Amino acid sequence: MGRLEVIKSFSLSLTFTVLLFLVGVAVPFIGILLIPLVPQPALAFGLEYGKGKGVALLFLATLLLFFAGKELGLGYSLLALMMGLLLFSFGRGWSIEAVVAGTAAGMIAATSAVLLHFFGTLSYLQHAIREVLKENLEVSLRVYERIGFPGEGMEILRERAPQTVEVVLQIMPALVFTSFVIMILINLFFLYRRFPDRHSFFASTGDLREWKSPEPLVWCFILSGFSLFLPGWELLRTLAINLFLVIAVFYFFQGLAIVAYYFHHKNVPFFLRGLAYVLILFEQVFTLFVVGLGLFDLWGDFRRLKKKDLNPSGIS
Repeated sequence: MGRLEVIKSFSLSLTFTVLLFLVGVAVPFIGILLIPLVPQPALAFGLEYGKGKGVALLFLATLLLFFAGKELGLGYSLLALMMGLLLFSFGRGWSIEAVVAGTAAGMIAATSAVLLHFFGTLSYLQHAIREVLKENLEVSLRVYERIGFPGEGMEILRERAPQTVEVVLQIMPALVFTSFVIMILINLFFLYRRFPDRHSFFASTGDLREWKSPEPLVWCFILSGFSLFLPGWELLRTLAINLFLVIAVFYFFQGLAIVAYYFHHKNVPFFLRGLAYVLILFEQVFTLFVVGLGLFDLWGDFRRLKKKDLNPSGIS
């Protein structure tokens, strides 16, 4: 591997990751779809030429964006942290849930520390987030008015706007964690496709269609669910609802793995698979069904994985 080739690849990866981020920030609505792809050039470079060189690329990209603007640098540094944590976890034999949850938890911790540093106290931070949510909700309501949303419906939305803001503020940690998880999984998906011979390097999990969440997680799910009905103890209820939603995300992906497992074994056409996945993502009834499927798989064993583990050929 020549030095010139490494320098060329380094320069191209640096250019692409910075450009993707700048376009994602500058272009409204559509640009946000590019943000999850920002880590791909740097991750691929780090996997091909070594983790040390990948970290050097992340440092230089963050430095360049800090020169372009403090906000840009801070935004990219969060993605750089995700890339660094992923590179750190690769090759350590961790399970897929440990890689994803560990990386997302690190991003949550870093984000919380930075926000508290700038706002000083949790109350000021909550106030700032509340104002941003109110402003965004008001913009959304004005858009609904312009496209001809019924007047009665608009009145109901405006009446419930304060409650909506408070609910979103309460579950913000779970929403942020879920967003980080989805972004990490998108990047892992593309890495799996780009490096098909290195699946075991990324995580020790085998076929993702046979993935299931750790069994003890169900007790946390049940306890957090019961905690929602406790009178008083507002702080405990807030923690419980966020934990409940985070664990529900795990069961959603387990249910999604079950769906993918049967799609694969029944040779369902790709068009029908795509239609089903769209319904699962955008229709609440199907989303809840998939969460329930993942939860009750603990007892139903819908893919017969326990029977497969008892098979002598499987043990061998």
